Amino acid sequence: MIDFTQEENPMPVVRVSWFEGKEHAAKEAVAEEITESIVKNTGTDANYIYVIFEDVAPSDWAGAGKLFGGAPDKS
Repeated sequence: MIDFTQEENPMPVVRVSWFEGKEHAAKEAVAEEITESIVKNTGTDANYIYVIFEDVAPSDWAGAGKLFGGAPDKS
């Protein structure tokens, strides 16, 4: 069994929540830039950095008490 302390092997997880519909290339670029920034500013090995994208429908996201999108289609 291998036991790593947080100081030896930090594993940052970054969650990006945004409206659905972003292209794969955009996600790749954002993941790369987030990873590069964490490596540059913390020295963490890129192999231990995770970026999770959460695509959210505008109808499931609200700001100032109002939904950004209308009711989803019930097809």
